[in-house]
Amino acid sequence: MKSIDTAISQIETLQKVLKKNIAVQVCDIDSKSTIKANALSWFQNIRAQINLTDEQLKEVDERYKFLLEAAERKTTKTRYLSELKDIRLKLIALRSDNIIAITNQNLITSDKVPDFSTLIKDDRMKSILSSRWDECIKCVGFDAPLSALVMMGGMLEAILLAKINSFSDKSKIFKAKTAPIDKKTSKVFPLQEWTLRNYIDVAHELNWISQSTKDVGEVLRDYRNYIHPYKELSHGIVINKSDALLFWQITKSIINQLLLIL
Repeated sequence: MKSIDTAISQIETLQKVLKKNIAVQVCDIDSKSTIKANALSWFQNIRAQINLTDEQLKEVDERYKFLLEAAERKTTKTRYLSELKDIRLKLIALRSDNIIAITNQNLITSDKVPDFSTLIKDDRMKSILSSRWDECIKCVGFDAPLSALVMMGGMLEAILLAKINSFSDKSKIFKAKTAPIDKKTSKVFPLQEWTLRNYIDVAHELNWISQSTKDVGEVLRDYRNYIHPYKELSHGIVINKSDALLFWQITKSIINQLLLIL
């Protein structure tokens, strides 16, 4: 997961560098060296850490090979940016494929509503979460994947907040390095202003969830953000039923993990 995120970050950095180049053709040594380094990083380091077949990686390999070859000749900035945009989109798709590859049959869990009372005592909130759980099942079953992901993200936020509220002494939580800080006041934001990212980061720092759970939870967070139509359009991502099924198993696993930690 981190390897693919690193590759995406490298591509985005390279895009910014080239956009600042005013020349029509990229000829300067520094830019060419950066392009080569980016491609070599993929082949020599990142690629080996991804749990996918050569066939699945073929298209991305071809794009990175283009970067290596293009850096040896005069290539236009426009062509580079077009290729980099394509690489980035393919890497995002690979990230989803990689999640599926590392997800085994042991992750499949029952759709039965869990016992939320280990963390939540309010009967009304337990009823709401049970209703949301059932609605997730319906959304996944009736092929409404985006709606399902939005519901999953909302439930995770609620369970993570409940986990925080289960502590009478919250000092460790608010002193966590990953707790969100208000730059104006230099104080931690109140819990009602935390995002799913904040909850996931702090949960991992305090060892409530594993690194792999954190990584997958972050991808769920990213996918949930495609509720914004223009973001879905600009990223070229299509969310389908298989995505929803996968993330539903992951969401159930995370929630059950949190409910068991007392």
